[in-house]
Amino acid sequence: MPTVKFKNLYLLSQVEKRALHVPLRSQKLLIQGANGFGKSVIMKSLYETLGATPNKIDDRWKKANVSSCLEFEFAGAIWFSVKAHGVLSLFDDKGNRQFWGLRLVKDWGPKLAEFFGFKLEMVDKDGETLTPPPAYLFAPFYIDQDGSWDNTWVSFRQDFYLPESARTLADYHSGIRPDGYYAAKAELTKEKIVLSSLETAVDTLRQAMTQIEEIEGTTPIYDLQEFASECDDLVAESESLLVLQARHRRTISDLHEESHLVRAEVALLRNTLNEMRGEFDLASSLPHQVECPTCGYEYQNSLTERFALIEDEGVLSKALTEAKYKLGRLTEKELAERGKLDEISASLTRVQKILETEKQSLSLNDVLVATGKTEAAKLLRVSLNEKIVAAEGSRNKTELLRASMSKFTERTRTTEIMKFYRSRLSMYSQELDVHLDAPEKQSIVSINVARGSEGPRALLAYYYAFLYTKIKFTTSIRFPVVIDSPNQQGQDKVHLPQMLKFIFDHVPDDVQTIVATEDASGLKFEGVAIATYGEAKRQILRENEFDRVKNIFDPFFQKILAAE
Repeated sequence: MPTVKFKNLYLLSQVEKRALHVPLRSQKLLIQGANGFGKSVIMKSLYETLGATPNKIDDRWKKANVSSCLEFEFAGAIWFSVKAHGVLSLFDDKGNRQFWGLRLVKDWGPKLAEFFGFKLEMVDKDGETLTPPPAYLFAPFYIDQDGSWDNTWVSFRQDFYLPESARTLADYHSGIRPDGYYAAKAELTKEKIVLSSLETAVDTLRQAMTQIEEIEGTTPIYDLQEFASECDDLVAESESLLVLQARHRRTISDLHEESHLVRAEVALLRNTLNEMRGEFDLASSLPHQVECPTCGYEYQNSLTERFALIEDEGVLSKALTEAKYKLGRLTEKELAERGKLDEISASLTRVQKILETEKQSLSLNDVLVATGKTEAAKLLRVSLNEKIVAAEGSRNKTELLRASMSKFTERTRTTEIMKFYRSRLSMYSQELDVHLDAPEKQSIVSINVARGSEGPRALLAYYYAFLYTKIKFTTSIRFPVVIDSPNQQGQDKVHLPQMLKFIFDHVPDDVQTIVATEDASGLKFEGVAIATYGEAKRQILRENEFDRVKNIFDPFFQKILAAE
């Protein structure tokens, strides 16, 4: 099975001039620290850097405008996911930008899903089929302190907005409805659209055939008044189209002018940013005391002034990203308007050709009409037969896809999965000193959680029972298990060590585990690395790491800002 392993996490705030490097190479890692010292910030940043939205983000953290970079190993290669300047980007180990996105659902999500082989397809409230946000991929692997210890499938509550998310997540990740089911479902959705189009074409052609057959063999009678009325209608349609054409041309002109202004703004911001970087490099190369060549007075080349340049660079970088995004949207709108204008032009051409034909003498039409009706009927019959055959083929394909979906949801398979899951849940509950009512009837979507300290332990039993079920019955990708603050609801001196020991002892062999807790002093776990972060309360980032971490980000920043 494909497996992801985290290597390093880098956090950078150019506003605060602070940064942090978190090594993650240990297979089992315990991050400890008192409340308010930032350990949860590290945990939330891991999957946030890959595009999942944490449940809660501190206001101070938002104001710090922190960029994050997650180095990870996947498919025998090293990759870097970077969240900076309002976009998410994936780089290879040579610094090449593989893909990027501003929007989780429209841009980043589908590209990341393809990269990791994530085939889940869902339907939104408007009936549109789409690839869900990245949080749906990471859901079984992240236990968040702001919700996951109270209920299941809420680790990224904001991202789980699609209908029946909890049921879909449980079915997909447990293997009850695996990749094959959703791949067939996606194909079925597309084929239904094709079939609907073919069936509509068949109905239309049959109606046309009926109308042809009803008048075939009769002598046409022409009404000059009707002829004049028809011409008047065509002239009116032509005038209406000309008005629409003029309106769309004005819109295109306005959009083109606005795009020109924004393009100039992008160029100005980019040049200003380059000049500012030059000033910073110059300031960095000069001594602390600089003598004025005119007056001879010595001026301080202070760190404060150089940091001000960096802060201005951050503001300009953000403005540049926003301007480029605005330019992209304007370009899209202009292309859409040009498409509408082309449609109107095509309609005008059609009307004008009809008018030219109508202006010909009736005698020519009289000569051709009888033969034309016969030929038209022949052509319609040929087209109708082709559409009927195509519709039948499409109908057979939809039935095969439905059968394929049914194969993945056979009762015997579902029963086997549920039996395994409930067996694990019962076993883990006993190990964690949890009493479950009727474990043989427990749902795979959620469990009935007891009140008090027993509740978090019951949820931990559920998460691990589900994790092992996923590993046994699916071949999908495995991510590191990230567990934030298991000490919930006042776990005592017996149960907290019991939970921590359970977490590290029962994690699957090839799955990396990262846990954050308040205090692990006095506890010994075999093969577990322990790290402590946070120099002061509500201050996880460090001044002395700023320059080193910024050097790591700089090549990524250059590629992000240089992209058109």
